Amino acid sequence: MLKKFTTLIMATFILTLTGMILYENINKPRILVLHSYSNDYVWTRQINVGLDRVLGKVQGVDIRYHEMKTKKMSGKGYIDRAGIAAQYAIEVIRPNVIVAIDDNAQKYVAKQYVNNPDIKIVFAGINGSPEPYGYLEANNVTGILERKPAVALSEVILLLSENLGIIGQKPKAIFLSDESHSTERDGGYLDSIDWVGVDYLGRHPKATFDDWQSAVKNMKGEADFILVGGYRKLHKSPGSAEFVNAKEVMTWTEANSPVPVIGMNTFNSEEGAMLSVGVSPYEQGEVAATMAIKLIEGVDIKSLPIQTSSQYVVAVRKSALDARNISIPEMFEAYARASNNYFN
Repeated sequence: MLKKFTTLIMATFILTLTGMILYENINKPRILVLHSYSNDYVWTRQINVGLDRVLGKVQGVDIRYHEMKTKKMSGKGYIDRAGIAAQYAIEVIRPNVIVAIDDNAQKYVAKQYVNNPDIKIVFAGINGSPEPYGYLEANNVTGILERKPAVALSEVILLLSENLGIIGQKPKAIFLSDESHSTERDGGYLDSIDWVGVDYLGRHPKATFDDWQSAVKNMKGEADFILVGGYRKLHKSPGSAEFVNAKEVMTWTEANSPVPVIGMNTFNSEEGAMLSVGVSPYEQGEVAATMAIKLIEGVDIKSLPIQTSSQYVVAVRKSALDARNISIPEMFEAYARASNNYFN
């Protein structure tokens, strides 16, 4: 009799404990991090570092990740399907907050939940206006905008100009890009900036790698510096659906450009550019994660206004600098090393 009673008590305890755990898990607040791209893209990896600096310290919150993988697979049919899959994930996970990273996550998924009373949206990585997604008038959206660090780029160009003996005239800088919407938005923003001390010649988009190579080879006399950002959508040939490998593009450009090349993303130097000054992906992740946690904690979204990126990261490719016989301040190297963006 005592044995049966003990067994009953133990069974009751186990069932109660299991029920409590299930209840707690079911009722945990949930955050879904929705990436436009995937972890094999360095920008996404570095944003994840920033996210983890905040989310990695949080307990009692169910944090999920979903990657749309639309960087390499960019056909409309694929992106439409990726958007549907992401919306299905949202229906299953039922997040309290969606942290949507980069534009495809907004365009194909997050904007469907504008003014949804059960879901808050925190965006990051938008390098254009959030207006097309309905975010400016929404009552459940905040986030951080991505803007190229034009002031820092100007300062670097002027510093290198002295190094190269360009004195008594404004150095000319041209933005060479592919034809993607992302670089178009970057170009629009850079056009609106007052480039103090620099003659900015605007964005010059190219469709194919041949077009790009021709522009680079003929740059001497046209500009003193080439600014690069996005070149992942350079077609192998006119009408081809295949794109040239990004590292191949940047390696060739650095080796063949008659003028110095400055990247506007840290990954440009990882792929070959001598020096890059880019928006901090770590800041994008940290700010978005901090906003998401505050919303989970019950902070009114109206007290979390949309922010604009203010931090930047320096990346260095030493061999490319040496090949051009260009020296940079030691603090640039120290900064690049500190953020793991120093490459030999």
